Amino acid sequence: MLDVSPKHPPLLESGVLAYRLDRRGEPRVLVVTTAKNHRWGIPKGRVEPHLSFGDNAAKEAFEEAGIVGEVTPTSVGMYRATKRRSTCETVIEVWVYLMKVTETLKDFPEKGRRELKWVSPQEAARLLREPCLAKLCQALPAGRKKSAAA
Repeated sequence: MLDVSPKHPPLLESGVLAYRLDRRGEPRVLVVTTAKNHRWGIPKGRVEPHLSFGDNAAKEAFEEAGIVGEVTPTSVGMYRATKRRSTCETVIEVWVYLMKVTETLKDFPEKGRRELKWVSPQEAARLLREPCLAKLCQALPAGRKKSAAA
């Protein structure tokens, strides 16, 4: 059970569930490894006071994965998790924004510290393991419909 109380409020973070459409119009989701334990996740980070949650999420996406895109104006979901710090575990509350990726940069601040992978929404849901993120992956908009003759 996560200990969230007025004495220990969660740390606020925001991140993006980043996607793009492939040549067939099917969505592909970006997953990134965490810098420390190399588990699959989404680009996210602690909310900075001078940024909105959405702007903070876009900043994290650029820094961690070198992606730029259109971020939804409001959060599409939220989840809580624990984050291990040097001597304790801290509860984090992550506000998730969708990002339709419009540009992938070759150089970015955390290049080389993380692995990046574009996968199907089903594979992303399996790798991310967070129920909120899995549900969001399954609801991503597809592009063109496949015809029966194809």
